[in-house]
Amino acid sequence: MGQPHQAATATLLPNGKVLVVGGFGQLDSAPELYDPASDTWSPTGPLVVTRSLGTATLLPSGKVLLAGGIAADTGHSTTRTELYDPATNSWSAAAGMAVQRSSHSATLLPSGKILVAGGQNASGYIATAELYDPVSDRWAMAARMDAGYAGPQATLLANGTVLLAGGATLGDGRGELYNPATDRWSNAGTGARNTQTATRLIDGRVFTTGQGKEAHLYDPATNHWSVAASTLQDRDLPTATSLADGRVLVTGGSATTGGQQVWLTSAEIYDPTLNRWSAAGCMGQARWEHTATVLPSKKVLIAGGDVPSVSLSSAELFDPSPGWGSPPVESCPTNQPIQAGAATASPAASTTEAGPSAVPTASAGPTVPPVRLTAVRVGSLTVSRPAAIGIAGALALLVLAAAIYAWARWRRRGI
Repeated sequence: MGQPHQAATATLLPNGKVLVVGGFGQLDSAPELYDPASDTWSPTGPLVVTRSLGTATLLPSGKVLLAGGIAADTGHSTTRTELYDPATNSWSAAAGMAVQRSSHSATLLPSGKILVAGGQNASGYIATAELYDPVSDRWAMAARMDAGYAGPQATLLANGTVLLAGGATLGDGRGELYNPATDRWSNAGTGARNTQTATRLIDGRVFTTGQGKEAHLYDPATNHWSVAASTLQDRDLPTATSLADGRVLVTGGSATTGGQQVWLTSAEIYDPTLNRWSAAGCMGQARWEHTATVLPSKKVLIAGGDVPSVSLSSAELFDPSPGWGSPPVESCPTNQPIQAGAATASPAASTTEAGPSAVPTASAGPTVPPVRLTAVRVGSLTVSRPAAIGIAGALALLVLAAAIYAWARWRRRGI
């Protein structure tokens, strides 16, 4: 891409291009368009208000509504919204919301209206919701939720209701259902304690992943949750993307290995008919807070994201067509928390592509292969002064790594 984008939004436009907006590392990151036909990125017109952690929703008209987020000019959650018009490649201001929001959800309803729910601002987690009418360019308050949610996952169900689950809330794993016909919220069970992704399956159920290896299935017919097969790799903040054949591709994120946080290049695929996971190769770059978009070609565009202290401009393509067997996820390289000059792909770099069996031989940043450690018992140990200094330095680096990760988690909940 022309510049880094992390914690951004990615929207597939009717013309087949992908609109990427936002970037936490650089609040002034200009929106960009990816053209799959030419494998090129180009800038759009400038935003009215640059922001991060907002939502981008494709409207029936083909325009894109950008709502809320953390505004660059104030550093706080905003009510301001704007519209992107692909015909003119430009942005224009739209009516503002009633409540300042960032880390909220936005869902296109069958009526053509947009439901914006939850989020966070200076007052804390938000329990309110609003409806946007693109025809009149007006917002109206919707019914209040039972709890406040920051970073929730919203899924439009086949019956027209909206499932809201996960995110930072009271911590009891609750889910809620919004019925647009009655403007009411109702209880949707408590099976999504750590939900971080939510994907509607072909059969109408909702598949979710959370912290660690947990995965769940929500059945609208019974309003109940059930445990799905555990992921092959524990992941924090990956992406989950519904493929054309009904399977779900999960990519990247971070994990804890040997007490140390690492950032992942591995990917895996969930097959709901078999309730089974399989490896899906290794990305060329470890990422979290990235985007994943299914293109008309059925390939998946993985773009941006970050590793510790580095925002990424690199992008790559995943080809889900059948191929040779993929390597196990533990063979994929990882990025360590402390890096020396971790690289960000240059704007001129071409998009990399990987199939289910591909193992990249190089990445956009330094990677370290997994190491298997074996513990041994000793009676006594004598350590020289230089060695002791080295051990102390290593412990200091571990503490610093933990601090960097904690800062990254706090920043994502930015107000």
